[in-house]
Amino acid sequence: MSIEKDLRSWSLNVLEVPNETLGGLPACPFAKQAWKQRKVNVVETTGLVYTTEKEAKVFHNHRYELVVVASYDYPDIEMFNFYVDYLNDKYSEKDLHIMGFHPDYGAEDAELDFLYEHDWESSIDKEYAMLFIQSLSQVDDASLQLEKLGYYKVYPEEEYKSLVLDRRARRQSNGNETQSNEEEDTNAWRRYG
Repeated sequence: MSIEKDLRSWSLNVLEVPNETLGGLPACPFAKQAWKQRKVNVVETTGLVYTTEKEAKVFHNHRYELVVVASYDYPDIEMFNFYVDYLNDKYSEKDLHIMGFHPDYGAEDAELDFLYEHDWESSIDKEYAMLFIQSLSQVDDASLQLEKLGYYKVYPEEEYKSLVLDRRARRQSNGNETQSNEEEDTNAWRRYG
C-alpha cells in the first residue's frame, strides 16, 4: 500500500469522523472536503528536505490546498522539529505554513486523546514522517473559524500555543528573518534531502 492510500484511510476513518471530545466536530473539519475536491497532493519521497523545499517553492502555482511530503527516511524528532521551525521561518513571508508529523510525536504526552483513541490501524508496517504544506493565511483563517465553535477548548494550553498562536504570530509578523544561520541549517539537513 502506498503512503497516500494509508493517509487517505487514516483521514477517512479518524480525521473526518465526528468526535465527541471536539463537540461533534471531526479532528480535521476540512479534510473531507479537501479530499473530495482533490485539493490534496501526497508526494512520497526519499528526500524529505529537498522535496519539501521544492514543493514549497511552487506551492502557489497549483490548485492544491495541501501538499503532504511523506518519507520513510526521516531524522530524529528533535532535528525534525528544528527543520519544521526553519521552514516556517523561511516560508511564512511567502504565506506558507509547514506542519510536521513525526512517528515519535507523543499525542498521549500532549494530552490530545482524540488523536489516538480510535480503532484505525495503518496498513503499512514501516513508520513514516510527513510535512504538510499549506497557505498560512488559509490555515489561520480556518483556525479562527474553529475557535468561534469552541474547537480548541480541549487542547492543553501548550499545544494550543504551539499549534495556533505561534502560527498566528507568524502570519501577523509575516516576514521575520530566520533566527539561525540558514546555510548552516541547510548543510545539517543535506543527509535527509
